Amino acid sequence: AGPDKTGSEAFYPATGYRYRETGALNAVGTSGYAWSSSSYAAGNLGAGYFYFYSGLVGPLNGGYRAFGFPVRCVQN
Repeated sequence: AGPDKTGSEAFYPATGYRYRETGALNAVGTSGYAWSSSSYAAGNLGAGYFYFYSGLVGPLNGGYRAFGFPVRCVQN
């Protein structure tokens, strides 16, 4: 979308993630992750996220909040 903020495309860079136990960065440049506004109520994994890599998209997964995924703002 241009400066007028219209259009239906979003850009998600392949930022990888910060591993929760060591703080090490993983998968930078090869995959992307982002916290979702949706929750994930399976077991102890209450935080929802999505991921993508190499032509695959996982739209709703559960993860520990200690993983360093980016947060994407959503316009109302």
